[in-house]
Amino acid sequence: MRRTRFSAATWALAATGLSVLPVCVTAQDVPASLTDYVTVGRSGMVFYTTDAGDSWAQVTHTTTYVNGVTSDNRGRFVAVGAGGLIMVSEDGGATWEDAASGTETVLQGVAWDDRDRFVAVGGAGVILSSTDGGTTWQPANSGTTDALYSVDTDGLGNWVVGGVQGLILVSDDGGESWSRTKLGKGVHVNGLTSLGDGRWVAAGLQGIAAYSEDDGRSWTVADTGIRTTLEDVAGDAAGNVVAAGWDGAIIRSGDGGTTWEVAESGTTRRLHGATAGGAGEFVVVGRRGTVARSSDGGVTWTTTEGAAAGILENVAFNRLPDLTVASLRLDDQCRVGMEVVNAGPATLPLEWWSAAGQLGVRLLRDDAPWSEVDIATLDSEQALRPAGGRLAHTFAEATVSDTVTVRLLLDPDGALVEGSEANNGQAMTVACGTAAESR
Repeated sequence: MRRTRFSAATWALAATGLSVLPVCVTAQDVPASLTDYVTVGRSGMVFYTTDAGDSWAQVTHTTTYVNGVTSDNRGRFVAVGAGGLIMVSEDGGATWEDAASGTETVLQGVAWDDRDRFVAVGGAGVILSSTDGGTTWQPANSGTTDALYSVDTDGLGNWVVGGVQGLILVSDDGGESWSRTKLGKGVHVNGLTSLGDGRWVAAGLQGIAAYSEDDGRSWTVADTGIRTTLEDVAGDAAGNVVAAGWDGAIIRSGDGGTTWEVAESGTTRRLHGATAGGAGEFVVVGRRGTVARSSDGGVTWTTTEGAAAGILENVAFNRLPDLTVASLRLDDQCRVGMEVVNAGPATLPLEWWSAAGQLGVRLLRDDAPWSEVDIATLDSEQALRPAGGRLAHTFAEATVSDTVTVRLLLDPDGALVEGSEANNGQAMTVACGTAAESR
């Protein structure tokens, strides 16, 4: 869900046989550093946007070429570049700190999985991984000294890396070990994206795009209709895929990379990086500070130039979870019940199920405390963790008799960084067995 910046929101609930009164619930203020996208490029360029790309703020941290960037589900970004550069932002890209990579080899790409692992790839077959938020990095044995250009993961332990001359490396153990295969065409694999359920799409030189249905072990080359070099590819869970490259080329697929059509990008600048954002949203960046945006799965594009004076190499979406109150109700015994959804697009961080994390659910009766419990207690099976996860719960101790106003608040202390705070509450004014009068 697109983040909204409201200081207050009105919640209402319709329940069968009950008349529900609107109640105003104040939402958390959104920190200024909660960004939408971060883009990086040559000469150390780093920019972030808090308005979905309408305007960009520049960050000065390094003069080294920055080639790749990715985000986790906490608002953290990791970027990589020349000379083994790795830098980490804990605040959505607003400020950065360097991390020791242990190599001086150029790093080209980086990705993050839902098991809290970052993997970076680069020249001479270098693969590095981090399991502590990008603070420390360990080398992995890639089995090759060939240059590696791209990396992605399905978030479930499967990783695919692309390199020179159609080289593909595959891991099914979180990047600990790698096996080697080929794309089927001897062209550089510049971009990779996972669509889930074993489906992957790759893009590279000569307009080549290919898809895999077995987590990268075998590939089928698709007809893209172009011969222009493609620099990157991005896809979403709905099967929309966008690839971008030289001469302003953008192609799109609505069926997971099986068939392609050429889109009108509105530019002839070379395009270098692509990412999927919210539902149906894509952002592509390139030379002369070019930024192209689509909100309909890559069918149509709005393109501007001049976000930077130089070359933007890559872009990443600040993907965050989004806890949402789906319903608040009374059951047939007049007990208060709720249903909560993680509207995604990201998973909930694992620490909320550990002793260190207490993600609260608070129930109020006429604005007085009534019941409070944490997600870890309610959701021991972690049903809410994945995007789209749902949790239903009945508060056995919260039984309604007289007319009361019941208010439910998720994460009332604002501990979780999420896509929207404005959907974290819902309220109803109701009496058991009797419809309350509207007012």
